Amino acid sequence: MATLLKPNTAIYILIVDDNSDNLRLLAKMLESQGYNVRKSLNGRMALQAIHRDPPDLLLLDITMPEMSGYEVCQQLKAAEATANIPVIFISALDCMDDKVRAFEIGGQDYITKPFQELEVLMRVRNQLLIQQQQQQLMQQNQRLEREIEERLRAEAAVRQLSLTDELTGIYNRRGFFLLAGQQLKVARRTQTACCLLFTDLDGLKQINDSFGHEVGDRVIVEAAQLLTETFRDADIVARLGGDEFAVVFPSCSGQPDEFYKRLQTNIDRFNQMNGNSYQLSMSAGIQVYASTDDIALEQLLTQADQLMYEHKRAKRLSP
Repeated sequence: MATLLKPNTAIYILIVDDNSDNLRLLAKMLESQGYNVRKSLNGRMALQAIHRDPPDLLLLDITMPEMSGYEVCQQLKAAEATANIPVIFISALDCMDDKVRAFEIGGQDYITKPFQELEVLMRVRNQLLIQQQQQQLMQQNQRLEREIEERLRAEAAVRQLSLTDELTGIYNRRGFFLLAGQQLKVARRTQTACCLLFTDLDGLKQINDSFGHEVGDRVIVEAAQLLTETFRDADIVARLGGDEFAVVFPSCSGQPDEFYKRLQTNIDRFNQMNGNSYQLSMSAGIQVYASTDDIALEQLLTQADQLMYEHKRAKRLSP
């Protein structure tokens, strides 16, 4: 014989029958097995009791005044909170149509009167076992769903980490080449231009030598924050390594110099407001990519890098 998943004493069974003799007989059978049994003489009282304290199983008479067992079952199955309570119909009606209707409206089993004790106990036991196994399966499925969600979140976090620079939180070199490469394909397909800005910090070695690498790292983080604050959310901002950064502007319009002027304005404001013992300075080169250009991202980056060094050289030569 199959074993129940929880002891009989923990199982609550509600019996609904307008015949008090039937209630006493069924209660005696079930209580002899240790079940916690409660009784109700009509459907309305039963519904109130069920909503107040849902049973593990319902033994439900069909023919009752005011509200039949069919009506009680239909109301239970229509409500989410009680839809899963197993119902065993108990009735003197032995017609096939009555049994078919009982199963159609959601009954799990059907016992005809007069009651046979072994039959009642076996059918009750089977329905409780099925119900408890279904609950266990539901709990296992919920745990599995949670585990899958946690794994997906972890995988997403790993993917994010693989594309994100650990120090600054912006895209790393891998993330840049992935996203910028996709953006160039979009530009070619939509026949729009985009711009690439290549920049690095001026004098980072001197800052490291004078103030230490911890301050140097802080300068790199400040530069990354300044770049993300300067440009749009849709722009791709990345740290390529060391003190080198790149920004791709999708569907850029206007003159490329406008991007550098915007960046320089924010750099000047940053230096005025922070009062650091060092001055943040960046050199930049900007290259426009037209949809008709037959050029790879690496070449575009090299061209912007060359323009950046020309800008850095010009700054050194200027008085």
